Amino acid sequence: MIWFKLALKNILRRKTRSIFTLLGIAVAITVLYSLLEFQKNYERGLRDELYSLGAHIMVVPKGCPYEAATIALHGGKWPRYINEDNMARILKQPGVGKAAGIIMDAIFDREIKRNKIYLGIDENYVSLRRDWKISGSWFPDSNSIILGSTVAVEENKKPGDEYFLKEKNITLRVSGVLQRTNSQDDGFYFLPQKTMQRIFGLEGKLVVILIQARDIEGIDKLTMTIKENEKDLNIFPLSELLTNMTRIIQSTKVFIFAIVLVAVLTAMMGILNTILMAVFERTKEIGMMKAMGASQADIFRLIWAETVIFGIGGGIFGILLSVIMAKIIAAFLTTILPYAPKGTLIGFSWSALTVSLIFSLIMGLLSGIYPAAKASSVKPMIAIRTE
Repeated sequence: MIWFKLALKNILRRKTRSIFTLLGIAVAITVLYSLLEFQKNYERGLRDELYSLGAHIMVVPKGCPYEAATIALHGGKWPRYINEDNMARILKQPGVGKAAGIIMDAIFDREIKRNKIYLGIDENYVSLRRDWKISGSWFPDSNSIILGSTVAVEENKKPGDEYFLKEKNITLRVSGVLQRTNSQDDGFYFLPQKTMQRIFGLEGKLVVILIQARDIEGIDKLTMTIKENEKDLNIFPLSELLTNMTRIIQSTKVFIFAIVLVAVLTAMMGILNTILMAVFERTKEIGMMKAMGASQADIFRLIWAETVIFGIGGGIFGILLSVIMAKIIAAFLTTILPYAPKGTLIGFSWSALTVSLIFSLIMGLLSGIYPAAKASSVKPMIAIRTE
């Protein structure tokens, strides 16, 4: 413990240089910790969103399946549509248990400066959403609307209130408010499917079809059957979508790890430079210590203790920086991986903290080998005569 006390005093003697060294380590650990947390929470969030659909297979129009899946999960505009005839044929497949067709569209609201997502649904959709609880009632007529819990608060609406859809110049009555699901549904506006198709000019059109198989073991067979019959559509089981998106994450990790490697090497060079400069500046002091009986091992331990303090201190600071700047870092990473689920993508976890601290400690230990060896090899008489 005495070595760490002495090492800390030596570090505090060079405050400016020490601060910049700590910042270099902190940046490297911030990137590492953020990557570990982002990957874990990205995969978990994506899995939760897909499983919350209550379906096994997703059918979307031709185009990029991942973009279409993102629109199906988060809402938005999609330039291609599925005909209701496709839905009728899919329902006739023997392996289909339940199926729900959804029509959706987005309207940009200039007042709140974001899209409002409208979904046209029917009873089949609710049968897939077993966790749905509605305050109020289901659509009593074609001029009804159900609000997600978040938008109900934003609009300050409750069951029985009128809702004016100004872009379409139509007044609807709020029949119900969806109780919080902690999913994307909380931010949607739900209309009867036929009403949605009529007022948005999308008669006979759907954007996505969700399918629940009768037998989980027969999902692959059912997927192949639908693919053979519906060649103009994209059909894939949600497990395959999750696997493919995970592969995208894995391939992108190579790029991100390259950034981590550069940051780590830069931080290690910073530690090495700081400690080496300190050794040169304290050559006479080290010589006096050896002349008074300090062994090579004692000097080595003292210098190495400084690098350990830098490593652990920079690691802790980097983790705190990552948690504090979580939203900014997550926004940057989602530009690299645009198909991102909602929710907290960078938070606090003991596993990521442990890995990051161990990594920062190893980084400090490796960086300190050469300066510590250099200091321990100083000859007392030569060092004392050094000006």
